[in-house]
Amino acid sequence: MSIYNMLIEALVNQESTGGFDILWIILPILLCLMLMGQGRGGGGGSAAQETVSEAWYTVQDTETTYKTIETVVAEWRKEAKEKKERSSGVLSSIKGALGGGKPGDRFVMKETIPPRLYRVSDTSGPIYFELTEVVGGGTVVKATFSSQLKSKMAKFKASLPLKIPATPIGNRCPACGKPVLPEFNLCPYCGEKMIKG
Repeated sequence: MSIYNMLIEALVNQESTGGFDILWIILPILLCLMLMGQGRGGGGGSAAQETVSEAWYTVQDTETTYKTIETVVAEWRKEAKEKKERSSGVLSSIKGALGGGKPGDRFVMKETIPPRLYRVSDTSGPIYFELTEVVGGGTVVKATFSSQLKSKMAKFKASLPLKIPATPIGNRCPACGKPVLPEFNLCPYCGEKMIKG
């Protein structure tokens, strides 16, 4: 007999047995099993997520890019809060409480070093935005995030004025423009693959 069936039977028979004894034993077990089932792939549990790291060059200066990141993360936070309010329920509150902290808090700012670093905590894992100013103008943004956020990050990246020169000038990285030794296959500053010609 499944735990669910046992719980239903206990509820039906509670008047005839005169108490809730078995109910108070089965209910916590049932909740734990439900939460464990969601964690294994049912509902985006707290299983370890693959971390993705991307770097790109934008023609915006570092200050403007940093403010853009702050604005976009605030929009993500607002969307997550509205979604949580629409779908809030007892089970989500219990799940959040068991996970620690406030239930369902997403995109919480944890550390900033304007305009170089913006670190955010999320239920899917930490998010890092590292900004490097490029000599001659522009900014290289390196973003590290959970694979669950790939769609959000792609939309953010698409909203920026991105630019990559067709061919590097001299021995320079095609993404960030910094000088790189000819024997390097990857840029040591931003991680971009070097164009060999």
